[in-house]
Amino acid sequence: MKRKLFFPFFFFLLLSFSQVSIADGVPVSVNDLSSVEKIQWKEAYQAYGKNIAVDVNVYIPDVEAMPVIKVVKAPPISEPLNRELTEQYQKADKKDKVYSYKFESNDYWTYIEHACPPQYGKTKKDDDFKPGEMGIHVFDLFDYEYDQAYADNNPLTVRDAIQIAQNHLHDFLPDISAKVESIWIQGETYWKKSHKAIKKQGSYVINMRQELHGIPIMAEIRNAYSDQINWETNWESDLTGTICAYIFNDNSWILACRPYQENGIILNDIPVLPFDCVKEKLEQLILSGHIRWIHSVSLGYVQFETETPTEQILLPCWVTWCEYHSDGPASEQEYGLNDSGIMFDQNNPYFRPIIINAQTGMLFDPETSTQTDCLCPDLSLWQ
Repeated sequence: MKRKLFFPFFFFLLLSFSQVSIADGVPVSVNDLSSVEKIQWKEAYQAYGKNIAVDVNVYIPDVEAMPVIKVVKAPPISEPLNRELTEQYQKADKKDKVYSYKFESNDYWTYIEHACPPQYGKTKKDDDFKPGEMGIHVFDLFDYEYDQAYADNNPLTVRDAIQIAQNHLHDFLPDISAKVESIWIQGETYWKKSHKAIKKQGSYVINMRQELHGIPIMAEIRNAYSDQINWETNWESDLTGTICAYIFNDNSWILACRPYQENGIILNDIPVLPFDCVKEKLEQLILSGHIRWIHSVSLGYVQFETETPTEQILLPCWVTWCEYHSDGPASEQEYGLNDSGIMFDQNNPYFRPIIINAQTGMLFDPETSTQTDCLCPDLSLWQ
């Protein structure tokens, strides 16, 4: 009888220990986190006369381990296939007088333009943008249902557009997988004076983040830091790990891919802190007047630099993309008044990630201007 009772009691102790670890802020396996119910952060905060409403689902990748890995830029598509596709698209572009075709794969990106319709004219010949006379309405899709159509006069739903993008990504780069990060809608193109539509059908822009080991790359560490770091130095990782797709219809699309390639595993798995253990640091930034709006919270990879410029390290972190103001409560700027017309744009200085080390709970100071803070933190504690 004792032997029969031992195993259930033993597993009960293991389960209890796991639950206590998560509750007490002890780093645990990502397996323990993903086995917990989905987390929703829904709360309202009062900060300097502003009501900051947070309503996001916290994303945790469904994986069994969180390795720390080295990456480099992925090489171009193999030379024979590269040459074949380049010639194929050049012939198609020469033959078609309305739609554009282009293929190139190099050290910077793999770019495919397939039956791309003219944006500012009716044919390729007159597709010239005239500043002050033309404009195209682009806006973020904040809250949406996947099975509803949003783009002007476009029968595709959001789900359809995403599926088309994923299918073509798999066709050209079958080893690359990606998670949708944000969606833009491109509306009609108008003449400024008459507002008469040149292009009557709207389209989708699907912004995606590359996944490695099932974990999406949610940010570069430089994204989180001051503009001084971002603008003074060119770095190898610029936009690497991102995929952007323009979906016009079933047969018209653009795909721009800047993928990473794994270059070695530093640690096979590391424990991570539950979200509740890092949430307070985000709340402090809300209450101090720095964070005005939160778009997403994810447990994912962040790209850090190394002493070798061509090699990066991907480290699991808690990443919160948000509207962040360096001046805190003194900032009078609000979304809608920014220089950038869309929030989900890394050219918008107010849309930035707040990054927290998922192992230690350390916040990477968004106000730093020290270049060495872009280097990967010491990993010896986790070896």
